[in-house]
Order: sequence, then structure tokens, then C-alpha cells
Amino acid sequence: MPGMELIFMVAIFGLLIWWMSRSAKKQRQAQEDARDAALVVGATVRTIGGFFGTVVDIDGDAITLESPSGVETVWLRGAIQGPATLPLASTLEAEAAEAELAVEETAAGEIVAGEPAANEPVVESANETVSTIEDPIEKRDRDGI
Repeated sequence: MPGMELIFMVAIFGLLIWWMSRSAKKQRQAQEDARDAALVVGATVRTIGGFFGTVVDIDGDAITLESPSGVETVWLRGAIQGPATLPLASTLEAEAAEAELAVEETAAGEIVAGEPAANEPVVESANETVSTIEDPIEKRDRDGI
């Protein structure tokens, strides 16, 4: 009866493949359900590419996300991984790190508090953008090339 053993092995192998496929489908469906539950206007989500944004509009499969800087972009529903919080350092940690850096720099005598470093541009107002990149066209005109 070697034929029966072969049929039995193929049947077990087929059953195993079916069971693994079924569990993967259930897991994928659970992830999609969790994602869809998180997709409500005002929720913070993360895309599969690592973009964090707040849901501002849902139109079918088009999800409009707003970045922390206020820029709105449109993403496909499948590109949303799920709910998330922004991975920002706490304000206290950031202030402590800045204070420690200022103390180290002052002790070294390199930078005095309140004065910009020699290589830093001075910005007159918060709305003004200062570029430290040299424009190749201006350089060409200046050098007479």
C-alpha cells in the first residue's frame, strides 16, 4: 500500500498549507480592521513609510494627512500602518540637554550666551529665511566666469 502513504502525505501537506494561509489571512484582516478603526478625522497615524500625520479628511481610499508643520498630503488607505504618537523628546529633556550644552560651551570659552557663533547667520525676524548655501549663478557672475 505505498500509494496510500503518498496520498496521506499529500493530504497532510495540503492541509498544512491551507491552515497557514488561513491564519495569515486572519492576521492581515485583524491589522486592516485595527487600521480602519484608527482612521477617524483628528487621529494621529503613521504610514508604512514612516510619515506621521493627523487625519483631516477621508474620501474613500484617499486619506488626507496633515504634517506637524501644517502641510497636507493625500495617501492611499493601504499606506496607513495604524495609529501612532509622534516620537518627540519631552520638553523637559530637550531643555535640560540645551542647558547642559550651553554650560559646556561657555566653560570652553567658545560661545558666550546670547551671542551668535561666528559661522552662524544672524536672522533679523522669525519670518525671514536665511540661506547658507552659495548660489552657483551668483558665484559665476561675481567671479566673471
